Amino acid sequence: MYSSPGKTARLNRLFNPKDGKAVCVAADHGWMSDPTENVIQLKRILEQVVAGGADGVLMSFGTALRLGYLFQGKDKPAILIRADWMNLPRLGGANVSNVLPVIKFRKMATSRAKDALQMGASAITIYYFIGYSDEFEAINIEQAAIFAQECRKVGLPLIIEPMAVGGMVTGVNIAEILIASARIAVEIGADALKIPYTGDVMTFKQLVDQAKVPVLVLGGAKSDVPRDALELVDEALRAGASGTVFGRNVTKAKDPKKMVEDLVALVHGFKTIDEIFEPQRDKKIRLRAVSQNCVGCLICETVCTQWHHQIFGTARARLWIESKPVEQMPPLNKVHICTLCEACIRACEPGALSLTDRGIIQLNKQLCTHCGACAEACPSEVIWFDEENYPVICDLCGGNPQCARWCKYDAIVIK
Repeated sequence: MYSSPGKTARLNRLFNPKDGKAVCVAADHGWMSDPTENVIQLKRILEQVVAGGADGVLMSFGTALRLGYLFQGKDKPAILIRADWMNLPRLGGANVSNVLPVIKFRKMATSRAKDALQMGASAITIYYFIGYSDEFEAINIEQAAIFAQECRKVGLPLIIEPMAVGGMVTGVNIAEILIASARIAVEIGADALKIPYTGDVMTFKQLVDQAKVPVLVLGGAKSDVPRDALELVDEALRAGASGTVFGRNVTKAKDPKKMVEDLVALVHGFKTIDEIFEPQRDKKIRLRAVSQNCVGCLICETVCTQWHHQIFGTARARLWIESKPVEQMPPLNKVHICTLCEACIRACEPGALSLTDRGIIQLNKQLCTHCGACAEACPSEVIWFDEENYPVICDLCGGNPQCARWCKYDAIVIK
């Protein structure tokens, strides 16, 4: 695709010329949603985003004026200016499947291409809504075309963010509409796209193939499990995406710097999800309980049962949460897990229990006498017996403990 020298130079600031990919962070929520913690503490968060190695940060013109100095320097992230505003979050329509009354929907330009250039920006980003009436769509196209004309004049890249909302959008046709909107956005003049994931690799690949410009997949709503958020990006990359724009999954993360580093490792480092989340895959691991963090949600017990027995419930979990009366605080809840103290192995006279090279307890059923000594010796009381009277002991899920993975309160962590 033809691009002016100015656009090429600025796109190269955003997309790494070595691999043509980019990791961007969206920090433009402050003027479109409630003043949440990630909005109020934006300076501290952006300092971590910069340290994490992001390629670009999307922000409002006002934020660029106030915090633009954080991005001064050859190796700092490129500035992307959000050039328009919309009231969708304030109407409660963050979910694209929502149908909002078009009469309440507002979108307007807030910055121009020349404003972005004054801020040293490498691109501007605008919305393009599709799914309402033909009249509303025509207004969106006209506004986008004006931005495209301005960007062409000054050599500034235009990133269009298609959003499928309105009465014409259903769960069935969402992928079809996103693919169409991507093509339309490029026809208008987009130099790159910032777009939601269609839901599967096949349809997203169709979108990428039709776009013919770099496609950045959105991170979507805040995920309680960072791995799930990165798996979405991983699928998009396999479909041909050129990177990602993560917003709340970074700015609301417990460790924004770590989240950006993980994204960089995935997008630029070609690391797999397992390599990112299981750096100790070939090493011995242990679990550590942090009972003061436990809220008693029992997700750990549920996921343990599901992982091992493919049934829903907590009855067959290999750990347990002891909920204490309020008057016995602290702690209100106590996490009982296998700590690999090896008391069960020492108590097993036939030698049926042993440790693997990775430090996982394994049972040799041929040697087991069903004596129960292992359960009696366990100080955590996490060993129980199955229908055949064999001891059931934590196996650390083969090296990827699901209880630690799913506990968003860090009540169970990997040492």
